[in-house]
Amino acid sequence: MSAAAGTAAVLAEAEAALARAGVASPAADALSLLAHAWERDEARVRRARLFDEDVPADIGRRFANLCARRGERVPLQHLTGIAHFRLLALPVGPGVFVPRPETELVAQAGLDALAERRARSGAGSGPARVLDLCTGSGALGLALAVEAPGTSAVGVEIDAQAAAWAGRSVAAAGDLLAASGSRFRVVLGDAGDAERVAGICAAELGGSPHVVVSNPPYVLADGSTCEPEVIGHDPRPALWGGGADGLAVPARVIAAAAAVLAPGGVLVLEHADVQGAAVRTLMAGAGLTGAETRSDYTGRDRFTLATRC
Repeated sequence: MSAAAGTAAVLAEAEAALARAGVASPAADALSLLAHAWERDEARVRRARLFDEDVPADIGRRFANLCARRGERVPLQHLTGIAHFRLLALPVGPGVFVPRPETELVAQAGLDALAERRARSGAGSGPARVLDLCTGSGALGLALAVEAPGTSAVGVEIDAQAAAWAGRSVAAAGDLLAASGSRFRVVLGDAGDAERVAGICAAELGGSPHVVVSNPPYVLADGSTCEPEVIGHDPRPALWGGGADGLAVPARVIAAAAAVLAPGGVLVLEHADVQGAAVRTLMAGAGLTGAETRSDYTGRDRFTLATRC
């Protein structure tokens, strides 16, 4: 772009190009990328579109470059450096799995379980204890810590690079954690090693967790159900679940969670839309009861929760 052009036309052209490239949310992505290029929030960009404010030529060139990379299916969050997840703005980049909107439903199920515990036990129930297995960016554990005041939470991550990103997330969420009176620690470890996980719970939580949340690697061996942004850019250790059905890692995580959960505690685990029945079987085999699979925003099976008696 060699000269200034109106915001409405700039966004419309970018949206059309992103749609042709197969991007699932071209309008939202174009808006986010222009806001990033222009160093404005999205509300100001919407206002600029409403009044058809000119986009300066240098901003337009920066925006065009970002859109070209997005059209190559580089994740939006890698381009902006931020993944928005519920109340959080998480720093992300190469080396850490980018949390997706559907995972917010896993966090909500965990929060609902904490609320039910408080309702049953009353004010004398003490601080909630939360364990996030395969924490990655820290999205799930941090969301529960921030939104459930007074929570003690720990995230377990086997990959040092991902754990470093989770540490950055904790720093970015410092004000929210302080306001909630909660804490969240990141610990290196194998989330499928029940003995290691039990030691982490004892050292970091001071007891068994009331809620375990997890978005483990679960991609099937054939790579089905994955978009190009995931296969091409998210770290491989965060994707492949092991075995043809992608459930080798989730099975170990389920067993570890079942071994450490407090009586009445709840496990909420994300999985692929074709894995719900198998996950329910794994949970029952680990001694958990009442396994129930729930859908995401598109109506596809997305996560399963169960209770330790």
